[in-house]
Amino acid sequence: MIKKYFRRFPHALRGLTYALRHDFGFASQVALAAIVALLAYYFFKPFSTIEALFLTLSTFLIFITELQNSALEAALDRIHPELHDGIKHSKDMAAGAVFLAGIFFAIVLITIGVDRLA
Repeated sequence: MIKKYFRRFPHALRGLTYALRHDFGFASQVALAAIVALLAYYFFKPFSTIEALFLTLSTFLIFITELQNSALEAALDRIHPELHDGIKHSKDMAAGAVFLAGIFFAIVLITIGVDRLA
């Protein structure tokens, strides 16, 4: 059973590599997260364990939702390449999930920043 689990890793790594190379949305989120993480570390260091945990959680939430959004958009574009209101709404909702993850990330950063300035 454990071997079967570990055999799935190459698929996941291929998916991440493909997304980084071919999906502008995901690649830009990763680049932006790296820049923001460096700036946050520069201005707000040192982080407490809880702060580091929330920053990591909120960053990975953005990555996860962006990957799901990109995968859904790619699948829907292949299944139904012409414009359709239902598909447009599905894509918009997936983009909304990424937006909410970004808001959560901003709230975490603002909370840490306000705490440091207080």
